[in-house]
Amino acid sequence: MLVAVAAGAQAQLLWKVSGNGAKGESFLLGTHHLAPISMLDSIKGFNEAFAAVEAVGGEINMADQAAQAQLMVQYMMAPADSTLSVLLSPAQADSLVTVLAKFMGPAASIDAVGPLKPAALSTQLALMETMATMPPEMVQAIASGEQLDSRVQAMGREASKEVIAMETIEQQLDLLMGAPLTTQARELMEGVKQILDGKAAENAKTLTDAYMTQNIAAIEKEISDPDQMDKETLKRLISDRNTAWTAKLAEILPSKTILLAVGCGHLPGNDGLIEQLRRAGFTVTPYYGN
Repeated sequence: MLVAVAAGAQAQLLWKVSGNGAKGESFLLGTHHLAPISMLDSIKGFNEAFAAVEAVGGEINMADQAAQAQLMVQYMMAPADSTLSVLLSPAQADSLVTVLAKFMGPAASIDAVGPLKPAALSTQLALMETMATMPPEMVQAIASGEQLDSRVQAMGREASKEVIAMETIEQQLDLLMGAPLTTQARELMEGVKQILDGKAAENAKTLTDAYMTQNIAAIEKEISDPDQMDKETLKRLISDRNTAWTAKLAEILPSKTILLAVGCGHLPGNDGLIEQLRRAGFTVTPYYGN
């Protein structure tokens, strides 16, 4: 029985937050940013949790995606004197072109992506590599724009619930693309190496499978793998943001109930939202509905 309870706690993406002066029961939902909205049907308790709260939340407010896309383009472009042909050695450029050819065909060249910041290209390559490992029905859902994060917020607006963002799009883009360009170039080439040796595809499939089976322990293991993300990057992109979000939630929870949908990597681990909220005095438990 203890084993069954432990397994159930691992296979869980929806968590209830209560106590410590909270107005009522709030919820954390771990998402995969490329998961189709059909995944919601597999998350026990989601409908009850959504119906019970006054607000929904996410990493950013995704209402004005056109304006966000325009801002993203601005952040993605490198200065004219710091293009990829300047930042990379000839050997690195050759390795990058080999990877680009995998996704863009034999006509791929560094000139086609040269104006992009290395971090922007890293993000695009990771997206394409992840989609290459997914079943066709998931790729089709992604292409149609049906994704969890935006759908949860859209459902909130349709139900006249307040939508709360943990950070602004500018803050998120600064985190993703604000590192020194030399650092970005180094991280880009680390990603290129992982694609060439097959490690990136293996990692992407493992993380997707872990999410689709709601295995939060496997998600934590994959996210904390130093081959996936070094300690400094993990701190900047995951731990520090969790700390800021915990502080923001501590201010929100006494006055309103919320369903917060954020990337599943933010939930587990000692610095994850679950443990940080517990240390802040809240009770956080798996939720399966009533």
